Amino acid sequence: MDKGAANSTALNSDHTSKPVQATIGWRDSPSHYGRISRVLHWLTAALVTLQFTVLLAWRGMGENAITLFLASIGPHGSLGFMLLIVTLTRLGWAWVNRKQRPPQPPGWGGRMARLVHIAFYGLLIWLPAFAILRQYGRGGALRFYGMELLPEVERDITWMTAPAALLHGPLSWLLCGLVIGHISMALIHRFWLKDKVLARMVSSGH
Repeated sequence: MDKGAANSTALNSDHTSKPVQATIGWRDSPSHYGRISRVLHWLTAALVTLQFTVLLAWRGMGENAITLFLASIGPHGSLGFMLLIVTLTRLGWAWVNRKQRPPQPPGWGGRMARLVHIAFYGLLIWLPAFAILRQYGRGGALRFYGMELLPEVERDITWMTAPAALLHGPLSWLLCGLVIGHISMALIHRFWLKDKVLARMVSSGH
């Protein structure tokens, strides 16, 4: 074998010995979530974080320049409406990708993760949907970032206002607790269990 052929063989050997890096496509795969699922996931996280940041800031500091600014970029009703739309979009996209999404871990851990995700989706739909129903039932105007969707009218429909009036606060804090638990479990998977659960949503491929 001459020197050129030997160098070519060595280069080919080096090339084939390197693992192929999987690219992240638009759709999900059994090893990772695709671009659309990732955008929807992190958009949900950003909206929920902003929602609770505004709420806690107002409760802790009252009305001041900071809380007014936060409220201007994250009006409570507008953020809730956006969360409802994003969550319904996530559910639709999950259904489209249901046969090729990363599987849940086996055993009780997988069952718990499934229940938590169901609770997340349920709360992210229930909370804004029933808040909108309450606003309509008591005749309040429905606005999205200043744009009036429904005008204010004289109306008082108890069955529309009662569920949100009773449960909106407690279930909001339940959602907050689930978020904290979700983040904690993600960090446990990453730094203690050292598996690839978190990597399915954040890495560039396997």
